[in-house]
Amino acid sequence: MNICCLIAFFIFLAVSSSPTSAQVEMLKPIELPSWFQYPNGIAQTPDGALLIGSVVSGQILKIDSDGKKRFAIDDPSVFAGTTLKYDRGSGRLWGASPDFLGVEQPDGSNKRRAHRIFARDVETGAVDIVMLVPDGGFANDIAVGENGSLFITDTSIPRILTLPPDANRLSVLIADNQLASNGSGINGIGAAGIAVAGDGHTLLVGVLGSGTIFAVESTEAGHSRLRRLELQRPIENPDGFVVASNGDLLLVESGIVSGNGKLTRIVDPLSRGPRPVETLAENLDVPVNLMIDMADPSLIYVTESGLGHRFTESRRSDVPPERFYVRRYRIK
Repeated sequence: MNICCLIAFFIFLAVSSSPTSAQVEMLKPIELPSWFQYPNGIAQTPDGALLIGSVVSGQILKIDSDGKKRFAIDDPSVFAGTTLKYDRGSGRLWGASPDFLGVEQPDGSNKRRAHRIFARDVETGAVDIVMLVPDGGFANDIAVGENGSLFITDTSIPRILTLPPDANRLSVLIADNQLASNGSGINGIGAAGIAVAGDGHTLLVGVLGSGTIFAVESTEAGHSRLRRLELQRPIENPDGFVVASNGDLLLVESGIVSGNGKLTRIVDPLSRGPRPVETLAENLDVPVNLMIDMADPSLIYVTESGLGHRFTESRRSDVPPERFYVRRYRIK
C-alpha cells in the first residue's frame, strides 16, 4: 500500500469513528420547571404540544404556547411515565408506569407497586385505561403499530408484550432469552427501546445491558423470531428508539457506565451486513428517550434524565441536578 493510500485509509478511520457533528446542529435546550425531575417519556400532540413523563412521578408536563404546566388531573394509579406515545387513531396518550422508587412502609421497608401501562386523555390527563403487566413483568417502552396495536418491552422477563386494538389484556408476542442480559447491575437490564421499522411491520428492539439490537421478524408460519443486527461499533445501553422517515433508526445510548450518553443513528437497520453506526451528539447525562417533531422531521428532542449522579461513578452524588432538560437537535 503506497503512502497516499495509507493517508486516505487513516483519514477514513478518523472520520468514521468521530461524531458526525457537521450533520447536526445543537439547538437551545428546553429547561424544565424546578418541580419536574428526571424526565423520560416524550410525545407530541397534533397541535404541537410536548408531553413529558418522569421516571419518578406520574405527573405529565405539557409544554405549549401557553407555557409549561401539569396535567389538570393527577391520578395516583399512575406513578411514572418512562415512555409516552400518542396514538393518532384513538387520540390516546399511552404510557408505561413502572414503580422505580417504590413506597416506604411503616416498618421502613420499601414496597414496589405492580408495574403497569396506562392511557390518558391528552387534554385533561384523565386516566381511562390501566393494565397491570402480567407475571410481575416490568413494562419499559412502547411502540404503536399502524393499526393501533401496542408493542411493549418487558425489562425483567425476556419478552415483548402486545395489545391488539380493542383487546382488554396484554399478551405475549415473543418470549426469547436473547432479550435478557446476563450481566449484573446495569449490565443485567433486559429489553428497553422498541420501534416499528420503516417497513411498517418489523419491530426493532434493544437490550439495554448487552447493547444488542434485534429485528423482530415474522416467519411464513406467522410466528415471530429475532434476528440480531450486525453493527459497525458496539452500542452502550441502547434505550429510546424512533425510526426516521427514510427508515434509519435513531436511538439514545444511555452510557450509564462511561458517563457519555449519545444520540445515535443506525443507517438502514433492516439491511444485511454490518450497519453503519453514527454518533450525532454525545456527553449527555443518561439520555433515556427521544422523539421526532411531527411538523419538522429534522428536529429531534432527547430527554436527558440526569440520573448519572445515581448510577455513573464519575458523576456520583447524593444531590440531583438543579434543573433538568429536554435537548434539541436539528439533523441537516
